[in-house]
Amino acid sequence: MDFLLLLPRGVRIVVEVDGQQHYAEGDVASPRLYSKMVSEDRSLRLKGYQVYRFGGHELGLSTAPAMLHDFFGQLIERQH
Repeated sequence: MDFLLLLPRGVRIVVEVDGQQHYAEGDVASPRLYSKMVSEDRSLRLKGYQVYRFGGHELGLSTAPAMLHDFFGQLIERQH
């Protein structure tokens, strides 16, 4: 996991930032890597974590700061 947020009332949130190495081998999409990634997500969810993934590409866009501001605002609002 890239980031772990521990919020009140036992809320545990995992934030993952996925670059190409998470889903491809070289420049070719890898079903094996994708399967591993979603398996890890299921395992974390069964342990009570909320999992949110961001693509490395989207975080490099000029719209990323606004998108992250909106996302974290909504995420925190959901916890109240």
